[in-house]
Amino acid sequence: MKKMLFLILAILAFTMLLADTMPEFRLPNMNNQDVSLSDLLGKGPVIVDFWAQWCNPCKAAMPYLNDLKSTYDSLTVVVVSIDSARDLTRAKNFLRGKDYNFVALFDTNKTLAQQLNVTTVPHTFILDKEGNIAYTHTGFEPGNELEYAAKIRELLSLPAVAE
Repeated sequence: MKKMLFLILAILAFTMLLADTMPEFRLPNMNNQDVSLSDLLGKGPVIVDFWAQWCNPCKAAMPYLNDLKSTYDSLTVVVVSIDSARDLTRAKNFLRGKDYNFVALFDTNKTLAQQLNVTTVPHTFILDKEGNIAYTHTGFEPGNELEYAAKIRELLSLPAVAE
C-alpha cells in the first residue's frame, strides 16, 4: 500500500513538472516586425488573447485586458488576431482606433492557434514569466477579468483581493 501511494505521488509530482508551455512563435506586429515569445517573457505574467475583428466578445474583452495592463506594471498583454490576410486591414484599423496599451500580433495562417487548439475566440491564456500556461479560458463576459486578475495576483505572489 505504501509503495502504491508513493508511486501515485511520484506520478503526480512528475506530471506537475511537465506543465504545458506556450510554444515558441514569431508573429508580425502592427508594424510588420516579428515578435517572438521569448521577446515577451521574463518581466512577469503574460496574457495571450486570441481574437478576430468580427468577434464582439473579443472586442468587449479588450478594455478589460487594457485595464489589467494598467493595474499590473509587470503584466504583458498580447492580443493575437486570427483574421485572414484578407481581413488584416480591418483588424489593424480597429486596433488603431483604440488607445490600448498592449502588443498586437497577427496569426493570419492560424499556425499558433492550431498548435494551441484554439478553435473558438476569444481564447485567453495566462502564462507565468517562464512561458508556462497557468490558466486558459474560452469566451468572454464581464466578470471574467476578475478571474484573470486573481491568477495574475497569484503569479505575482500578491495577496488575493477581498470580495
